[in-house]
Amino acid sequence: MRHAVATLEGELLDAAVAEAVGFETRNGVKHWPGPIPFRPSVDWITGGPIIERERIRLNVFADGVGAWEGFHPCDGVRGVAMEGPTPLIAAMRAYVASKFGSEVDLP
Repeated sequence: MRHAVATLEGELLDAAVAEAVGFETRNGVKHWPGPIPFRPSVDWITGGPIIERERIRLNVFADGVGAWEGFHPCDGVRGVAMEGPTPLIAAMRAYVASKFGSEVDLP
C-alpha cells in the first residue's frame, strides 16, 4: 500500500525507516540487530544515530506552534525537507523521503 511520507507517524514511520535502512525481512517482518525495539520516530537511541550518520539538520519553526523541519542533504547538491510535530518525526520523514521520494510502499 502506498503512503505519503509527509503524513507517516508511529509504527508506519518506523517501518518505513526500517525499509530505508535495509533491515532483513524474516517471515514478512523487518528485523534489526539491536537489543531494544526499533522506534526511531520516538526514541533518540535508535533515531539519533540515523540523524548523525545521515547529517540531517533540524530546525524549529519560529511561529510558536512547535513544528519541526528535518532536512536531509542527500548528495550535497539537493536535499529533502520534511515537517513534523517533533524533531524525530521530521528527521525520519526526511530520511525516508531521501530514499523513496514522497511516497513509500508498506505492507
